Amino acid sequence: MNEWTTSYDQQPLLCVTLSDLLRNRADQIGDQPAIVYGPSDRTYTFDELNDVANRIANSLLEAGINHQEKVSVMASNPLTAVLSMVGINKAGMVYSPINFEYKGDALSYQINDTAPELLIIEEQYVDRLNAIADGIRSVPDVVVVEADDEGESPADQFSATSFDELRDGNDDEPPVEVSWDDEASIVYTSGTTGMPKGVVIPYRWIFANYTLFRQQLLNSDDVVHTSLPMYHVGGVYFDLHSGWIAGAPTVLWDRFSPTDFWDRIDEYEATTVTLVSVMATWLEKQGQRDTPTTLNKVHMQPLPEQYERMASDFGFDFVTVGFGQTESGMPIAGAIRAARGDDATSTDVRRGKPPETIANDVESIGAPVIDAAPDDRYMGRPIESIMEVTTLDDRDERTDTGVPGELAVRPKLPGIILKAYYGKPERTVAAFSNLWFHTGDSAYADDRDNYFYVDRQGDVIRRRGENISSLQVQEILNSHSEVETTAAYPVPAREGGEDEVAVTVEPVAGAELTERDLRAFVDDRMPEFMRPAYIDFTDQMPTTKTNKLEKYKLRQRTVDRENL
Repeated sequence: MNEWTTSYDQQPLLCVTLSDLLRNRADQIGDQPAIVYGPSDRTYTFDELNDVANRIANSLLEAGINHQEKVSVMASNPLTAVLSMVGINKAGMVYSPINFEYKGDALSYQINDTAPELLIIEEQYVDRLNAIADGIRSVPDVVVVEADDEGESPADQFSATSFDELRDGNDDEPPVEVSWDDEASIVYTSGTTGMPKGVVIPYRWIFANYTLFRQQLLNSDDVVHTSLPMYHVGGVYFDLHSGWIAGAPTVLWDRFSPTDFWDRIDEYEATTVTLVSVMATWLEKQGQRDTPTTLNKVHMQPLPEQYERMASDFGFDFVTVGFGQTESGMPIAGAIRAARGDDATSTDVRRGKPPETIANDVESIGAPVIDAAPDDRYMGRPIESIMEVTTLDDRDERTDTGVPGELAVRPKLPGIILKAYYGKPERTVAAFSNLWFHTGDSAYADDRDNYFYVDRQGDVIRRRGENISSLQVQEILNSHSEVETTAAYPVPAREGGEDEVAVTVEPVAGAELTERDLRAFVDDRMPEFMRPAYIDFTDQMPTTKTNKLEKYKLRQRTVDRENL
């Protein structure tokens, strides 16, 4: 087992794995809560969590799954996902979560791309799995969560057992050596081109990169609140793992609810939360609180224009920012002293590190602490101990100060960023061209090395916190027998600073295709977040003289038509 101090004061944690962390926490603070499932108040202490991890790990090993083989999880209940993950990683296997909104082509694509040895799936999604059984090339064994009382699995197209059986293994430490450079997970993301890609994440990415900044903010007196899904790195790593490193519990919720948000915070005296995309807008609409809140550290990504007003209204000591990405982790970060004086978190309810300790710890890793963001979309500064950061032009030359370019990173240590795109060596090589990892996002830096987010590059749509591949939307629509071709593209959402999915469809000549027909077609084949908000029809797609599709013309026509 790797050694480090119990207080986690060796930064960054270069050689730690989840197995190490669970053993250490169980040994040092085993009776303290590790996770709480908010809807039922079901609590696992660190000792209980380590015990469940061992039981699941030993069951997986007894099933014949080998070191670094993949186990997929499709669960909307975050507690199920977390228990599965700790067991998978404790066995030295690779956690590969699936978005629980997936169905049809989107679901079969990821299962085929990952080719897991085992799939843990909630019973409510088994019908979706049965429906695509004929299209799965390498059929995994299946574990069903909450199978019926007779123990007969509803996954009738697969070899299946129940989750209770998986949890019934022996509680000995599994006889497995897990290393910091082992693969911890494969998390799927839609990049700037093509179909979604599985990002291969090693343990060092988790402990010495993505959670490094958050580690400076927390101690064991904190309570982490998360409603982010466990198939995204934000929920499972930035929130959950950061809390565990600090010895703090994480309260898990199935989904974000602006109307229930403050009741949930107050019930568990939560001190920190991550708000992504439109969450901040929804929360602001709830209005100012009448009573002090324990919530004093809020991570907002991207930083909304109204962050100062929210901090003042709600009493947030710190608003933190960063550039967070599945591939590159968090190479840029910063903290803003948001609410001060009478507006700050009341000392009567404040928990966690004192504000000045937080400021000192954040600055100790090279991240800035400032009193106000210098401009919109501020992300902070590079954490130079782990990564070099720059912006590049189309020829991979550095751009000048203030000039936008593609954000690119270069790790200073092995295992700090992704290992690869799973099963896609050409895409991996392309992303690492000219000795830089290209993030696919546009940004610029000022003369003080502050970085500011500009936009995504390429053909990707951002909706409800999801990156959506326009190619994947098009491929599903193009499979309709009366569709000649389609174009999918983003248009501005009416609130929240994200996108809506818009498509333009060119029907087959003579077809009488309607919008209603297409909506019924996609309902069975796309998760809700991927479905088009706007559908337009055209007799002929606009193209350049070299037959390249001119999506900008279609986008403008939709914007004008919808008066966006």
